[in-house]
Amino acid sequence: MQHLLSVNDMNENFIFDIWSKASDQKENFSNVLKSKILTNLFYEPSTRTSSSFYSAMVRQGGSVIPINNVKFSSAIKGESLEDTIITMGTMSDCIVLRHPEIGSSIKAANISSVPIINAGDGEGEHPTQTLLDGFTIFYNNNKNIDNLRVTMVGDLKNGRTVKSLVKLLSRYSGNHFNFVSPADLRFPKELLPKKSFQTERIEDVISDTDVLYVTRVQTERGSDHHYALSMSQLRSLPDNSIVMHPLPRVNEIPREFDQDPRAKYFDQMIYGLWCRMVLLENFMS
Repeated sequence: MQHLLSVNDMNENFIFDIWSKASDQKENFSNVLKSKILTNLFYEPSTRTSSSFYSAMVRQGGSVIPINNVKFSSAIKGESLEDTIITMGTMSDCIVLRHPEIGSSIKAANISSVPIINAGDGEGEHPTQTLLDGFTIFYNNNKNIDNLRVTMVGDLKNGRTVKSLVKLLSRYSGNHFNFVSPADLRFPKELLPKKSFQTERIEDVISDTDVLYVTRVQTERGSDHHYALSMSQLRSLPDNSIVMHPLPRVNEIPREFDQDPRAKYFDQMIYGLWCRMVLLENFMS
């Protein structure tokens, strides 16, 4: 059975197959998943990821069981994750799981009768976000994902999207990473790629950046910093660079930058829908 729990579960052929088909999805809705049922099982709040999977499934002709607030499920009565997974596996063909604990998706996959897709496990990984983040770079960089200068800003200690994207981009040749954060929110030392530079000042690296990946402070994981990029800082970006954010945005990027052609964070949501449509077809058709 195929599960998607980590970036490590996606080999190069798998990734490029998804990416090569993704841009066709904007005009390629079908009923390929008719009679199939997806369970969205979210133990943490989500707008984009849960809605993206819901939309991707429906656009392919399938149906969704949405459990987007476990306060209204049997989990509130003390039901274990394992029992919930077994239950929903009898009613659906695939389960998308978000959970606050690292390793929860592995625990689910070990007992599930249907494929598990990890939609975020605490501070761990978020592989489908990585899939769409990588596609955003690939799609906006002439289908190239090598020799990039990638600057990551924000809560790099707790942000799972950053960890997953670094893991993916480290596979390709010549990529260099800049990590910009307060000292106590630095990217974990044990995960640092060889070609990397850490600083607390965006001014040290922004003018030499191809991809600027901004993240919010993870207040739900104990972070209490406040930071925001200014328009003057963003004007230092090269003209052919792109700016990304996994969203939700608080105030890290000024709204007046939204109309700049380098801003790709809302496009990421469109790309995520395309990628997840291909992914669900891959898993269930």
